[in-house]
Amino acid sequence: MGNIIDPRERQPIRVRRAGSLGQIDKEFDYGPSPLEKRDIPIDLRERFIQHDKIEQSGSGGGQIDRGQSDNNLSGLINDVHSIAGTLVLRRGLIGRIQTVTGTTSLIINQQEVGGRGYLLMNPAGVVGLTAKGTLVASTTLVGATTLTSSSLGVANYKTGKLFLGVTFNVGVGPVTFDIQTLDPVTGLFFISQTISLGVTGNVYADLGTLGVDTDLNVLVTVPGGTTITFTIGFVLKDGLEGTSTGVTQTIFIGGAGVLSTAGYPLLSGQERPFYLMENVQLYAVTASPSLSLNIFEL
Repeated sequence: MGNIIDPRERQPIRVRRAGSLGQIDKEFDYGPSPLEKRDIPIDLRERFIQHDKIEQSGSGGGQIDRGQSDNNLSGLINDVHSIAGTLVLRRGLIGRIQTVTGTTSLIINQQEVGGRGYLLMNPAGVVGLTAKGTLVASTTLVGATTLTSSSLGVANYKTGKLFLGVTFNVGVGPVTFDIQTLDPVTGLFFISQTISLGVTGNVYADLGTLGVDTDLNVLVTVPGGTTITFTIGFVLKDGLEGTSTGVTQTIFIGGAGVLSTAGYPLLSGQERPFYLMENVQLYAVTASPSLSLNIFEL
């Protein structure tokens, strides 16, 4: 392509170049032509929320106008507010305690237009990283006899401590306290540690991680001619979220037919936010015991 000077205007005149590329001279002068809308992939087309009309398929034909787009946008805003409703307090925080039993019961009947956020908390049982309690209350054993304590669930804990308070009423023993742990194969308890006592006193036994597996108990053996009165306390450390008694402290939530085997589990010490829409009902049940559920309306 070259330039020719017009003698009248003394300005260069653009002359189209002939040849094999002459067919694209227009693109060189003015740039490429835009594609037709039908040639553009759907995901790359421009979208106008306020003004663009969306064609509606079907035998009825017709179009969705700007008013419909405004409604869609309003619906999106409401959905965002619904999600934020469980995180942002827009009204007073109202709390109440609901008793949940082994029979399915209604805990929330949401009738408010537009929905409402709720915070459910299960504060029952032993929670946190440390558990403590009594394994054997004050007990007297006479003569040649044995006693096995109740089983203590320790699956959620890494280490354990025992507190032995022993008074020799008659004789000098020795009395043995065998700490036992449950074998998952046979279902029997195996001895992991043994403490032997021959005089009145208080003994602190740090079990560490030895024998703190899933279940633990203590076997007490008193020889003939000896009578003792004793107590056993325990402390479990480095625990996981939940409780040493497992499912017995769990609340299950769901629809009207919720079961302890199929509901959403709310473990002891856990909390969970929900946003319930209008006319939604929420039920709860436990595996058997009666537990308190804290319900906060946001």
